[in-house]
Amino acid sequence: MKRTEREEIKKDGAKAVKNSGRGIRKGDAMRNKFLIDYKHCEKSHTVSLANWRKLAKDAWNEHYKHPVFCLVLGKDSERKLAVVEWSVFLELVEGSDYE
Repeated sequence: MKRTEREEIKKDGAKAVKNSGRGIRKGDAMRNKFLIDYKHCEKSHTVSLANWRKLAKDAWNEHYKHPVFCLVLGKDSERKLAVVEWSVFLELVEGSDYE
């Protein structure tokens, strides 16, 4: 069963952005230092420089947050992937079990 954006936000422990995309505040949700934009895609989603720049600008304007695309892939929301800047990835890995 495909989960809704609201269900994804709740499951992730994030805080939904009211009127996201239509109001002054952008992005779908916030969690810690991240502004999250959920993309539900049955098969694929294209991340372009243009849509990344827009999300990065929105995140910066939201009190210097880091942009994250959450790609929810599959007909039944079977996979979730996070797209973050490489520098943020390196910070997350440093000092963790993945190092």
